[in-house]
Amino acid sequence: SAILTGAALGPVFSSCSPTYAWVLATVLPSNVALGVFYLIIYCAGVAIALLGVALLGRRLLEKATWATDPKGWFQRAIAILFILVGLFIITGWDKKVQTWLVDKDVLNLLQIEQQLVPSNESSNSASSNSSSASKFNVDPYNAPELTGITGWINTDPITLADLKGKVVLIDFWTYSCINCQRTQPYLNAWYDRYHDDGFVIVGVHAPEFAFEKVKSNVQEAAERENIKYPIAMDNDFKTWRAYDNKYWPAKYLIDKNGQVRYTHFGEGAYEETEQNIQTLLGETGSTVSSQLGADTSQQRVGQSPETYLGYERGERFANAPQFAADKTVNYTLSNTLSTNQWSLGGPWQIGDTQSVAKGTSTLRYKFSAREVYLVMDGPTDTPLTLTVNGQKVTASSNGGEDVDANGNVSLDGPRMYKLVKLPEFRTGQTLDISVPAGVSVNAFTFGS
Repeated sequence: SAILTGAALGPVFSSCSPTYAWVLATVLPSNVALGVFYLIIYCAGVAIALLGVALLGRRLLEKATWATDPKGWFQRAIAILFILVGLFIITGWDKKVQTWLVDKDVLNLLQIEQQLVPSNESSNSASSNSSSASKFNVDPYNAPELTGITGWINTDPITLADLKGKVVLIDFWTYSCINCQRTQPYLNAWYDRYHDDGFVIVGVHAPEFAFEKVKSNVQEAAERENIKYPIAMDNDFKTWRAYDNKYWPAKYLIDKNGQVRYTHFGEGAYEETEQNIQTLLGETGSTVSSQLGADTSQQRVGQSPETYLGYERGERFANAPQFAADKTVNYTLSNTLSTNQWSLGGPWQIGDTQSVAKGTSTLRYKFSAREVYLVMDGPTDTPLTLTVNGQKVTASSNGGEDVDANGNVSLDGPRMYKLVKLPEFRTGQTLDISVPAGVSVNAFTFGS
């Protein structure tokens, strides 16, 4: 019975780990064999650690008889504690306490993390305006060739060999990623400013969702974002794997000799990246101004994280006890969400990367941010409507760019929709979205 209990609880325990989620989110999509290998190693490590806990725990309990006596004070205290915890959960006070801790930032964990982890952002000091401040953070190595590209946008097929002698920025992106969209204005500005001096950007589009593999969708996104530089569609992640990349967005800066000299992952470090572009252009003999056009920004402390709405990477789902994969379930909307939790109401089918409304349904999220975005797709004839804290959202009242004057959000294809724009950053806001049948929702992202 002990073996059966362990076999039943093991997968539940293991899947709660952020390591497990990281492998599913970043490794498996690009390399199944490597992802499976990582999961095997992870499970072996967890098993060894738990075996050590079991063996050492038995020895400790044999010596600490006061802790094992069922009639002793310790066991009775634990029983009382469990009863109190159960009452907290039944009455919903556990969620209220969690929300209060997050909203008030009592433990200030993010500040502690920021003190422990060095910032990636470049300096804002006056000295950073000089190209001499360039920071090449990798030992030069030959840039892998673009490989396995399934389509091109804004250009005929090209290779890095064709671009030798120029400074090339390889940018891994995907069009519904909010982090990529925040980076896009800088990429456009750099391309416009330095293209005539021998600078080229190649946007390697590696899709996060199935609809991002469709060339027409990527073309529409490129037009919407005013992208003029070449885009390579890496639908099979072959160039992604060649660069051993793991992030959206990710930048690889290549010099005139075809060597990678600088990398940056995620948002930020815009001044540093532009300084390095200027320095590498200088190595080609081009004369460029040392004036920088970029500014840096940081995500607001306490902002809600990106939240996926499919079972592959879904987290903080309040309806977990009702969940059934790939089946239509009539979910009960939760009225006691903690910050960053989400809930479904009505008939929904949760798939690997999306949740699909099977009737008139509701999607609820308790967020901390100024702006809210949602990647979705569905019928174009029935609009969505939304409220924040029970108040209708319209174009003139907390609405994002995709909300009209009547409070409707009309879908025009699979992309990221801008739903909410508050006057300032706010915590503990409850967003309710009325979702018509046939609409699929993929992921929430947020802005400050």
